[in-house]
Amino acid sequence: LRGFNQETKSQGFVRDWLNTRRRPEVLLVADASFGSLQKADDAEQYLVTKGTYADFPNLHTGSDLAKLTRISDANPQQKDYAWGTVELVSWHSADGVPLKGLLYKPENFDSTKQYPMVVYHYEQLSQNLHNYVPPTGRNVINATHYASNGYLVFMPDIHYDEGYPGPSALKSIVPGVNMLLGRGYVDPKGIGIQGQSWGGYQGLYMITQTSIFSAAMLGAPVVNMTSAYG
Repeated sequence: LRGFNQETKSQGFVRDWLNTRRRPEVLLVADASFGSLQKADDAEQYLVTKGTYADFPNLHTGSDLAKLTRISDANPQQKDYAWGTVELVSWHSADGVPLKGLLYKPENFDSTKQYPMVVYHYEQLSQNLHNYVPPTGRNVINATHYASNGYLVFMPDIHYDEGYPGPSALKSIVPGVNMLLGRGYVDPKGIGIQGQSWGGYQGLYMITQTSIFSAAMLGAPVVNMTSAYG
């Protein structure tokens, strides 16, 4: 079975049994992201991809999941480029609910400087801490692309009160932005927000309730909740 730590976002694999009540056996845990685990039909040999935000998910193999060996180098050109970093951050919502989120930083980040910041939101995103993010152009914020162009990118988790998606986003995201402003390296006049679809709806709500964002781009937002129902 796949294992996931909700606090640290580490991942791995565990073994469990159907005919006993013993605790699952932890086979592998790491600050990394793993693909689908495969096993040879007639041998105790495993194959899986393993990556991080900065490491392309290469193939790893071994007879023991705790001692895997990398056997591919599928993205060698990355060594020629500087790469940003990602940090797991924590704060409390306006209602006191503990929350987590991701903060992507540019390469050669300097905490004594101020950076513009883009907030991208969609329900829960902190579980993606160790996902590799290749720089691509899309209709949503690409953290690696923006970080490489000098932006901070903040992806906060949202705690929902059923029936109040807009206020829930506001009470979750704005305190997270304020927490980062308190660190001193976010330009308070350079904060933008981007959301898509369901996130676009919540972004539209938030910009009517706060002036903390200097720019907003809400893509394909839900604008009629009655027609969207169901």
